[in-house]
Amino acid sequence: MKTTNTLMAILAIAVMGFSTSAMASGGGAALKHAEIDVTNQEQLRRGLTVFVDVCMGCHSAKYMTYRGLMAYPELALTREEVDDLRGDKSLMSGMISDMSPEDATESYGKSPPDLSLIVPGRRGGADYIYSLMVGFEHDPDGKIPDGNYNPFYPGGRIAMPDPLSWLDHDAADTAELEQQAHDVSAFLAFIGDPHQNERRAIGCWVVGFLVLLTLVLWRLKVEVWKDVKH
Repeated sequence: MKTTNTLMAILAIAVMGFSTSAMASGGGAALKHAEIDVTNQEQLRRGLTVFVDVCMGCHSAKYMTYRGLMAYPELALTREEVDDLRGDKSLMSGMISDMSPEDATESYGKSPPDLSLIVPGRRGGADYIYSLMVGFEHDPDGKIPDGNYNPFYPGGRIAMPDPLSWLDHDAADTAELEQQAHDVSAFLAFIGDPHQNERRAIGCWVVGFLVLLTLVLWRLKVEVWKDVKH
C-alpha cells in the first residue's frame, strides 16, 4: 500500500510538472508552439532583423556583442553589415537599446528586461516568447486597456505595447506576423546559448567515440579471457 501511494505521488508530481511547463510563466494559458531552428542561418538572420527593428527600441541583448554577430557561424554577418547595425558603438559592445532605463520607466512604469537570456530563463522558452508576441487580445472583462492585455503574461496585464501590431491586424497579415514571431523567437533562443550547436556536434562525436571504445574494450576482454576456464 505504501509503495502504491509513493508511485501515485510521483506520478502526480510528474503530471503537474508537465502541465506547468505547458503554461505561460504564471499566465495560465497553454503556450503556442514556436517553429524554430537554431541551425537555420536564414531564420536566425530574419530574427535578428525583427529584434533590431522591433524589440531593440526598448530591449537590449547586452550579452550578444556585435563582434559575436560576425563570429558565430550560425549568423556570420559581414563587417559591413555589423557596422550598419552598430553605428558608433564598439564591436565588443553588447546590443544595447538607445532607450535609457529612466525613459523606459517613465513611459512604461518599469525598465524592460534584457533579452539575452530570456529564452533559457523563462519557463516555456521560445514557446513563451512566440506566444507572447502573437497573444495580444482584447480583455474579455474590459478592465485592461487594448494593447496591454496578453493571457500568456502573468496576470494578463503587460506593460509592453503590442510590438507586432497583432491586435486587430488584417487577416492577410497573419502569416507574415506569425513568421516574424517565429523568427525572433529563434534568434533569442540562439543568443541565449550561442554555443549550443557546437556542443551538440561535439557530443555526437564523443558518444560515437565511447561506443567504439566500448566495442574495442569488449573484444580485448574476450581475447584476454578466452583461455581462462570458469
